[in-house]
Amino acid sequence: MLGIVEVSDKPDPVWDYPELDRLYLRLEDEYELRERFIALEQKLALIGKSVETSLAILQRDSSHRVEWYIVILIVVEIVLSIYDLWGRA
Repeated sequence: MLGIVEVSDKPDPVWDYPELDRLYLRLEDEYELRERFIALEQKLALIGKSVETSLAILQRDSSHRVEWYIVILIVVEIVLSIYDLWGRA
């Protein structure tokens, strides 16, 4: 659900025109891009863990429901077998 985002890389024009490197470094410092990138990574990690937890809960609930269906089918089979045995007697 989440992908890796490479926002910390320099944009293509900076690679194409080396004279823009100083401007990019000043802007990166001015807008605190590194700190924002770290905060963004932490938030994405938290979202990823939340999604994994939610998925685990859904799978657990689903498997629990299936187990109950199996138990009900076994009980029905036992009741039908007992009814069949009493019907023969």
